[in-house]
Amino acid sequence: MSEAIKVLFIDDEPDLCEMVKLALEGKGGYSVTTTTDPTAAESLFTQTQPDIVILDNVMPKLSGGDVAKKLKALMTERKFPVIMISGKGEFVYLKKSKEFKWMPNAPAVKTRGPLPDIKNSEELAKHYGVTRYATKPFTVDFLIEAMGEELAKFVVRKKDETDDTQII
Repeated sequence: MSEAIKVLFIDDEPDLCEMVKLALEGKGGYSVTTTTDPTAAESLFTQTQPDIVILDNVMPKLSGGDVAKKLKALMTERKFPVIMISGKGEFVYLKKSKEFKWMPNAPAVKTRGPLPDIKNSEELAKHYGVTRYATKPFTVDFLIEAMGEELAKFVVRKKDETDDTQII
């Protein structure tokens, strides 16, 4: 039997933390550590050495982006995927201009604070050093699929970095 995938899940919503932990561990193959305090992320990361980090973007005290940057700086010798989630917005297809645009997904979202100046997920991911940016709500199946895709990229990248063979 293979070792469980270690997940560090950081979100200021305690119910969501508990639900994700129960759902992933219930599926089997996952060991999930959660925290609602983004300032505890560094110590938990060091203690648990997770394979992947999933974190909310908008949290009190410290944003998810700031947490991601701190974790990346903390572990420069070990690369790891980070999935950032947020209920602040979503991509909406505008028929008139025939383009996708990042917009608040509900009027209540606007009360949580200002939206980031960066308006698309690829730019946000690059800015924060995360491998994927996803919106809430999400399903457990989506989360498992996203983690699998990001971990697969990491394994390929890790292999490429250590592979000294030449292709002719």
